[in-house]
Amino acid sequence: MSAQKRVMFVDDEEGVRLSFDRYLSEHGFDVTTAEDGERAISKLRNEPVDVVVSDLRMPRVDGIQLLEWIHDRQPETRFILLTGYGTEEVERKVRELGAYEYLNKPISPDALSAVLTAATVLNLLPGAAVVAPSAAPAVEADAVRPVAEPAARAVPAWQKRMQALYEVPGGLIAAPLLGLAFVIFLPVIGFGALFWTIGEKIWKTFRPAAT
Repeated sequence: MSAQKRVMFVDDEEGVRLSFDRYLSEHGFDVTTAEDGERAISKLRNEPVDVVVSDLRMPRVDGIQLLEWIHDRQPETRFILLTGYGTEEVERKVRELGAYEYLNKPISPDALSAVLTAATVLNLLPGAAVVAPSAAPAVEADAVRPVAEPAARAVPAWQKRMQALYEVPGGLIAAPLLGLAFVIFLPVIGFGALFWTIGEKIWKTFRPAAT
């Protein structure tokens, strides 16, 4: 970031203020904080900032009242409402008062830093697409579907016909060869069996005389 941009973070929870103060300061912003809208207005009178990030529900002066003061007294200051209790009516009201952005809690520090960068360094218009450095879109569990097994590939008709053409000639060639082999080897097998039978009878006939 070439030049520090002045940001005021307004929230009645001290832990939230300190956390965002530390993170944004480490990422190049000149940060000041306030515990409520009343204290924020007191500081803004003496030292205006580029952007005010404010909670909605705070004692004495809340976020909408702070925005109304900024709208009337310091219209050049960009305002971002950060709340966990927002409604459509609240959002409509703050946008009518010129709020730069309306964000819902909880929000990560890097996501808020990206919005602030868009509002100051990049000078983007409200509602422009902003991608936080480490933010990733959430995926609903029921949106994940197992990948189906690929269906068996259908054999085209022309391929079936080609296979049939190869199979038919193969059968026509194989049949004569089998018949020829049968004609050649059948007499050999027959004569072999005949000689075996004759030899066995001769052996049985002369075997007693030899003993």
